[in-house]
Amino acid sequence: MKTYIGYLIVMCNLLLCSCQQTTSNPRFYDEGVSQELAILRKQEIKELKYKLYFSIPEQKSVPVNGEIAIEFNLDAPQEIILDFREKPEKIKSVSVNGQTARYEFHNEHIILPEKNIVEGKNNITIKFIAGNQSLNRNDEFLYTLLVPDRARTLFPCFEQPNLKATFSLRLDIPTAWKAVSNTYITKEETKGNCKTVTFAPTEPLSTYLFSFVTGKLEHQEYTEGNRKISAYYRETDSKKVAQLDTIFKQVTASLNWLEEYTNVPYPFAKYDFIILPGFQYGGMEHTGATLYNDTQMFLSENPTPDEELRRTQLIAHETAHMWFGDLVTMNWFDDVWTKEVFANYFAALITEPLFPQVNHQLNWMKTYTAASLSEDRTPGTTAIRQPLDNLQNAGLIYGQIIYNKAPVMMVKLVELMGKEAFREGIQEYLKTYAYANATWDDLIQILNSKTEQDLTAFSDVWVNQKGMPIINFEVSGKQLTIHQQDSYQRGLNWPQKFNITLCGTRDTTIEASLTDSLCRIMLPFTPTRILPNTDGRGYGLFVPDNNSLHWLLEHWQEIDNETTRQAVLMMMHENYQAKRIPNTTWMNALLNGIHCEKNPLIASTLTNYLSSPLQETSSVERDKIENELYRLSYSHPIPSCRIQLLRLLITETASPAMIQCLYSLWETERVQQLNEKDYTTLAYELALRIPEQGKEILFATQRGYGDMKGSWEFPGGKIEPGETPQEALKREIQEELDTKIKVGSLIDTLKQSKLITQEKEV
Repeated sequence: MKTYIGYLIVMCNLLLCSCQQTTSNPRFYDEGVSQELAILRKQEIKELKYKLYFSIPEQKSVPVNGEIAIEFNLDAPQEIILDFREKPEKIKSVSVNGQTARYEFHNEHIILPEKNIVEGKNNITIKFIAGNQSLNRNDEFLYTLLVPDRARTLFPCFEQPNLKATFSLRLDIPTAWKAVSNTYITKEETKGNCKTVTFAPTEPLSTYLFSFVTGKLEHQEYTEGNRKISAYYRETDSKKVAQLDTIFKQVTASLNWLEEYTNVPYPFAKYDFIILPGFQYGGMEHTGATLYNDTQMFLSENPTPDEELRRTQLIAHETAHMWFGDLVTMNWFDDVWTKEVFANYFAALITEPLFPQVNHQLNWMKTYTAASLSEDRTPGTTAIRQPLDNLQNAGLIYGQIIYNKAPVMMVKLVELMGKEAFREGIQEYLKTYAYANATWDDLIQILNSKTEQDLTAFSDVWVNQKGMPIINFEVSGKQLTIHQQDSYQRGLNWPQKFNITLCGTRDTTIEASLTDSLCRIMLPFTPTRILPNTDGRGYGLFVPDNNSLHWLLEHWQEIDNETTRQAVLMMMHENYQAKRIPNTTWMNALLNGIHCEKNPLIASTLTNYLSSPLQETSSVERDKIENELYRLSYSHPIPSCRIQLLRLLITETASPAMIQCLYSLWETERVQQLNEKDYTTLAYELALRIPEQGKEILFATQRGYGDMKGSWEFPGGKIEPGETPQEALKREIQEELDTKIKVGSLIDTLKQSKLITQEKEV
């Protein structure tokens, strides 16, 4: 009987660590981080500091042990709710102010009762096993990626962007590994096979910006004046590694430009970047330790102008985040777009002097406007600013709208208030909220003080409302009537300016300024046709009169001005998407253009646009078109266009004859301009289109045993002792497929656990 009673007491104590707690506001205890909980904690928690320790074993199968000390101040004792998205058994111990503490674990929260908390300074120490969801582990390296709410999957914390804290980090790692984090290393100690690396405390950071990388990494340094930058990477191809010189110079140029524009020196202790295979995004702006995907940074031997521009823009984008997102951070993730709009807007300005030969207005339209229109025309489009009730849903906010429409909006805002007034406002914004948090409305309040324009009203339409205007044009004699229509019938008007070209006895360009649903303009003469938005500044579906549209479809490629040619090409594409242009007519217009186009960026746009009408073309006509495009892939005067046409055919070819042409291309690998990734894509596509030859194209074998008997799988196996990965690959394929192979260079690495669960960011 005594034993039974003792058992009950033990069980009651265990339940204390996991039972649910009732409260006047149950949303505090929701899974994730509710907005209500975040607001409460922001009001109460002050002077937050984290001290973190992780023991990183060399074998990725061995758990990572961690310890965190969380220090903060309170005005009064109260219940504390920490975030930890892991199993409760991964918590090894909890102490509060030096005493072992009881706690509850409920809905991804560690809940500490008020009786353990004191007025003033508190210190919570938790020993735990680190979660693997955001601890991206490979055989020879690992990295953290904690955006938007994944710090809580790695260690217990207050997971919200407006509770900035200093982070102190100590790592135990294998002796042969290097380590990088947000700040510089203050001490390294080696004992046997283990090395302890200690980092200096960070500046105030949001949890999603904390990061570390460790593993077998190569290292290079670059110095210009008083600025020293370090690069860490895994790449071994000497030709690709040689690109670091260009990368270093572009990072430095970005830092210099931002310092000059903002009048704020680089705000963090150091600037390093890490280039990793398999990194999920193009880049991530961890302070002082920016992560990049290696395929985005180390380009193929013959990169297209698009690829070179994208790399530079990516570098400028992530560098701009050091000021916009890192120094000043959004208050809540409903304003995550504010860091992205600045990064893209300034990336474009930074890139301009680095590529003086490029038409940057044209590139802006192609990069941002076209991508935004493609999303904004769909029924599922959203406003730039979206409500967010719980941080766990923050990943749903990312998309084309915040990355592409937001910069389009920003250009119009700057045009409305003037460049110098905008710059003054930005400098005041950074000074006011340095190392802190701000909302979009905080910025608008500052910008409003620099202009007589009503930026609040402007913002309400462009930022808080979804969709785009439909703009119709009618000519009657010398009068032009412009109708602006809200496709959702809310009566909204989008204030904006754009140029209109009047054609007739002479060509004249005028500027239209839309402020209402109806605009009438008296013209200097009666035009034979009007071409709207010829400078590409306008945003929306521009619907010219029928006469003008028919002329453009036949003659657009004859327009000399490159900006205008790109602008009318995009306008026609939107009219095609709106079912105002028949498929055959649109295909002919594109083919007429691709034959004679001399600008690589416009040619790239044309190639992208060809995909949709090609899919809608009848089989007989499609055969002819594919043959024509194939000939152009060898004869077109623009090298990058030839590559892009081949890539189009690789993914879109349907005719048997063209499939055989591509098969011959795959067999011989005779197109040197195609890279390894292109040939891998070609192999996948051919295996789908020629299943009878699939085995010789794409190596796979049918499993003859186990639960997955009969299913197809790629060959694989274990590396034997003393065997290199290359030797293991050759042996396994010989054993499983009776085929001898030559192993080329590494394309990429994949983590099986990420194939299903990994979210995608822009």
